[in-house]
Amino acid sequence: MFHLELFSSSIATSGANTFQQLTYTSVDNVLPKLNNGMQVSPTLPYLQAVLGVGAHLVHVRGQAPSMLPFPYPALSPNNRGAAFESPPRIWDFSRAPLPLRPTEEFDIFVTQNSGGAETEYVACQFSDGTLTPIPVAINPPGIGQNPTTPGRFFAVHWTAAVTLTAGAFTQVQPVFDQALPAGMYAMIGARAFSATGLFFRLFPAMQPLWRPGGVCVQAYDQLDPVNQRGFQQGYPSTMGWGMWLQFYQNVPPQVEFFSTAADTAEEGWFDLVYLGTQTTTGP
Repeated sequence: MFHLELFSSSIATSGANTFQQLTYTSVDNVLPKLNNGMQVSPTLPYLQAVLGVGAHLVHVRGQAPSMLPFPYPALSPNNRGAAFESPPRIWDFSRAPLPLRPTEEFDIFVTQNSGGAETEYVACQFSDGTLTPIPVAINPPGIGQNPTTPGRFFAVHWTAAVTLTAGAFTQVQPVFDQALPAGMYAMIGARAFSATGLFFRLFPAMQPLWRPGGVCVQAYDQLDPVNQRGFQQGYPSTMGWGMWLQFYQNVPPQVEFFSTAADTAEEGWFDLVYLGTQTTTGP
């Protein structure tokens, strides 16, 4: 399992190689703030991915005391501009996530060379160190004769029309183009679109507490990060981030958008696997 949190603040120009701290965004956060950084969760003590974007962003560096005495990882290249590039420049450690020490402070430092002050945005995924396996085989033999066999994979499109709050996460309720058949579903990837969106994360109606998420696209032909989709177009192989969450068809997760303006239209795609006919908890 994994969870996304955001670091963002305006910093003065200092050139490409002078690092300055970004402030942990503690509005609608789940993990606790510690000074200007974030306190590492005992449940999610691994850094899974780092996703940085800014008009003149150069380097991104994660810092935690447990990383010493080795140098802090300075990550480049990153995304320079008002949106993530296509394909996005992200740092994906999901096959070997970086261990952190529970309850220590985790900070993000960056550099920018704009010639003036500007706001930078860095989202981080934190995990329990493993990718949650999908509990059924995808598209098993015989599924053509029985389309409602557990394991059916598909992507469902949805829309929303909520005015987003600039510089904050805003929840929207997806409206599917077609209703899902009754049953339980596993989400194994997602795509979110908004005119000025930078990040998205899911707000589960069911367990777990955590809000997995990733890069938000601003153009229909913009590529997602290679592992963000259940089955990715344009790459030779698909690995994914495992199972993000499960839900019954009548309680899909909401989606939180982080945008830089008050967008009024949102779209998305959920990559789903049908798990079976169960529609209530219990035996």
